[in-house]
Amino acid sequence: MIPSASGSDAIPGKPSSGQAAQSVDASDNVPSAFEGAIDMILSMEEGAADLTLRMAGDRARLDMRLTVAPLPEPIRMSVLIDAKTPRTVFLVNDRLKTFSAITQPEAPAASAAGKPALKELGRGKILGYNSVHLTLTSPGESIDAWITPELPDVYRVLKRLQEANPQIGNAGAFRALEAAGKSGMPMRLTVIQDGRKAAMEVKKIERRAQPASLFAVPMDYKRTEFGAGGLQPSPEQIEDLKRIIEGALNPQ
Repeated sequence: MIPSASGSDAIPGKPSSGQAAQSVDASDNVPSAFEGAIDMILSMEEGAADLTLRMAGDRARLDMRLTVAPLPEPIRMSVLIDAKTPRTVFLVNDRLKTFSAITQPEAPAASAAGKPALKELGRGKILGYNSVHLTLTSPGESIDAWITPELPDVYRVLKRLQEANPQIGNAGAFRALEAAGKSGMPMRLTVIQDGRKAAMEVKKIERRAQPASLFAVPMDYKRTEFGAGGLQPSPEQIEDLKRIIEGALNPQ
């Protein structure tokens, strides 16, 4: 059964009871100075991904092509995100015309203990955006990052997501950066956590209008459980895929 749009599991683009079927209009949100697409690459021990983050207002769509061992072929899917309901994301499979929801539980507040040490290494430009090179270190984790303060609307959406759900990304690191006056959108980063290494890099940023339909689940798509139909990842592979999705939404 499709849930009502009035609930926390509301489906982007699906009408609630008594409503006419219509696509979600991104203009319903507070206007954002950034509207466009950001191409990224992500690599980690479990696999690699080509990512495109599309944004309009508070809504975002993450298109992914994931290569996860030992699956025989890449996984292609999209994630729909609304910063107003950040604990629920919708996974959309355009090939199968299906979608599913992942809802994270309420996370406990982050502890103030173990505040990471921040060091600024230099400054430069990445893709034309002024960026700062810095490191964050704490027990069991090190982060080497280039961040830019010149994409505040992208950062605002990511920050709202990770504030509402610290399981998405590293809320403590963002707070430490803000306290040091170094908040911004990660352009390049390398994370080593408990001996596991992951890296992300923004390859292209293009400002252009985004169709409202990109941020809606098409009316003829069928709701399924994650992994139903087509490829059937193991529980371990599903957890790896969730980590890739979380890292893509807001890498450490």
